[in-house]
Amino acid sequence: MAKFINTELDLDVEIVAITQRQAVPYWTAMQEANGASGPAQWHAILEAAVEGKWFVGKIEPLDYTPAQARWLAEELALHLLEESQIPNA
Repeated sequence: MAKFINTELDLDVEIVAITQRQAVPYWTAMQEANGASGPAQWHAILEAAVEGKWFVGKIEPLDYTPAQARWLAEELALHLLEESQIPNA
């Protein structure tokens, strides 16, 4: 499991270990949000993670401030990118 903490933004969120079960619904939702920008994009990322059942506990993306949503969305997207990397042999 991974934890995302930003004390300045008062965020402390934990997600499950990402598997294909969590990644596929995320990518499907992201494709549907193609072309979104700014707050709509951050919301789409958070909603996609909710749909993929990434979060330990319940979150409501619309309750976050724009800064919280942006920070968490960027962290989640980066986390999935890192988890998707294939190590060099």
